[in-house]
Amino acid sequence: MLQLPQLPWLDPSEQQDLVARLLEHQLIKFSNGRDLPLKSGGKTDVYMNLRDARNSPDAIRMIARAFENPIRRLNPDCFIEVPDAVSCFAGPLSLALNMPYITIREKPKEGRVAKATSIGSATFGSSAVIFDDVVTDGESKIIPFFKAKAMGLQVQNLVVLVDRQQGWKKKFMERGVNLNVWPGMTLHDVRKLLVSDFGIMQRCNFKTEEKNCIIVALDGKSWEETLAIIDPLRPSGCILKVNDLLFDQGIATLISDLHVYGRVMADLKCHDIPNTVKNTCEWLRKSPPWAVTVHASGGGEMVKAAVEALAGTPTKVLAITVLTSINPETSEEIYQRRPLEQVKVLAKIAAEAGAHGFVCSPKEAKELKALYPDKTIVTPGIRSEATPKDDQARIATPRGAKDNGSDYLVMGRQILGAKDPVAEVKRVMTEELATA
Repeated sequence: MLQLPQLPWLDPSEQQDLVARLLEHQLIKFSNGRDLPLKSGGKTDVYMNLRDARNSPDAIRMIARAFENPIRRLNPDCFIEVPDAVSCFAGPLSLALNMPYITIREKPKEGRVAKATSIGSATFGSSAVIFDDVVTDGESKIIPFFKAKAMGLQVQNLVVLVDRQQGWKKKFMERGVNLNVWPGMTLHDVRKLLVSDFGIMQRCNFKTEEKNCIIVALDGKSWEETLAIIDPLRPSGCILKVNDLLFDQGIATLISDLHVYGRVMADLKCHDIPNTVKNTCEWLRKSPPWAVTVHASGGGEMVKAAVEALAGTPTKVLAITVLTSINPETSEEIYQRRPLEQVKVLAKIAAEAGAHGFVCSPKEAKELKALYPDKTIVTPGIRSEATPKDDQARIATPRGAKDNGSDYLVMGRQILGAKDPVAEVKRVMTEELATA
């Protein structure tokens, strides 16, 4: 199978220009409330409505011209359109490419003399490219793919304007569909332009974001898995905590991408010589997160280096004290102190170095808040009643942590493992915290 380039066939400047023109022609619908209905029954915040290009010859020319480049590069013998979204582009594309095309429907037209599911034909063994407006879970592309194969066509590639990144890879694998997908952009690219570049879509209602104290720990997931979680969570105003994904995607790329969906906690857990920590934190200035974490055990000079590197930005430097996974016995082994005693020692070092807050277990939050009322207290190890504690040793319920003085609550597996993460966040906020 021909391996397609990893990057979309539109570069960032081309994406920006095309989205701007699609907006001019009212071919993109968007909603801050994420309440636009999808054919699948779900809801979205951004909907590509290329069918309405029929209202404007200029829009048809523009979009058909955009599709020309990827199809030329693949150089098939013919292309396949899946009606109805791209039907208005097929004729202009055929003329521009000097290439025949075939229409393949999922179902035959009712009430017709010829109830064929396809229009047009090609020589057995010809190569073909399917093109369509978007790909979501891939279901609508499966029947055309197998019908084209039954016609004797060599179909290797699907060219779409937008990949909604909603599960087509898994579905294609399950159904035996050996089809490369090459998008012009992802739905995330479109959303990022609307929110961050054009500023015409709101990330989240400011008041909603301000009162949401939940930090969702997005650990151990790929970017596409993470997107599936943070997309519906966006209107809830959660803070998004990332650690291992930063090492996979990179600071410069990931933080700016995550900013589309919420405030970002870059859980870098910096612990090195002061100059190295300073250099690391300076990279964050390009897209300052809500907070970054450093280990207080690295010493006052190291914490101070992080604070100075981020001076003038809104980023909070949060000093990690004693990990919530460390029980009293392990604390004695490592520090020769009980957890609370060690937390107080480390908090003092960090506070004197200018840290904006601390990361500690909910067991120590009350004493730290009393000692440092102006500092931000972030507490991992938050579990609702009857929720497994997993690898955390010093935990509390959301209500218990807030009552102890925690400002922000880190919750991971309880939310990520829920059948509906959005509903679980809402339940915790309303039933346990009474803040939504």
